[in-house]
Amino acid sequence: MSVLEQVWGNLAYTDSGGSGCPVVFLHGTGCDPKDWQPVIHALPVEARKVVVDFRGHGQSDVPLSPFTIEDLADDVVCVISHLELEKPLIVGHSLGGMVAMCVARNDDNMGGLILLEGWTSLPCASDAFESGRMYGQLSDDEVKRIQEQSEAVRSRFVPELWKYFWMSVQRFDGSAFLKHTKLPVWEVYGALGKKAEANERLCVPNRSNITWVWISNAGHYLPHERPDQVADVCKQALVKLDL
Repeated sequence: MSVLEQVWGNLAYTDSGGSGCPVVFLHGTGCDPKDWQPVIHALPVEARKVVVDFRGHGQSDVPLSPFTIEDLADDVVCVISHLELEKPLIVGHSLGGMVAMCVARNDDNMGGLILLEGWTSLPCASDAFESGRMYGQLSDDEVKRIQEQSEAVRSRFVPELWKYFWMSVQRFDGSAFLKHTKLPVWEVYGALGKKAEANERLCVPNRSNITWVWISNAGHYLPHERPDQVADVCKQALVKLDL
């Protein structure tokens, strides 16, 4: 684990090193960067894997001043710049997918995006799926672990700061980005609870640079529930991008 000193505190990240193609992993709200390990272990050894700990998550410090989703994106850009990564493939789960879109719309040094249930906006999520599909077929023990971990993360923050941050997430809308980006984008979702016309309800435009992947019998926590299939999407993206 390494850290970058920021104005708000220490930003933690891990880097496998090497000269292979760079893949940057961004976790979901309340998740731990270690949750990516099953996915990372299934990727080619030569790929360079970088995992960023969002503020207050993992080994990163808890900020004591207000911050937004855009600030998380700035943190990711700082890591990419510090490591001098060229055209990385960014893999973001849930909040991490939303942050990935923020990163890409403000920085043209991107190779592509894999959005694992990375919502175009929060209202889209509730429109596209039936309730009760969040944890898919994860075991009760794993669900409990995820819930306890999420609660532990949130308890680290001053409530007012978390509320301020979450308001910025509620305001986020990636529609314009998805309509205009030229980057290759993979939209990956668990198919459990999928409503009719889910693609349209998720506000993802039908464009040639956007690839849909629906993972059957899976819920929201794809890196936890289906790490091998997530890794397969990463491998396919790396081949397509010739990274």
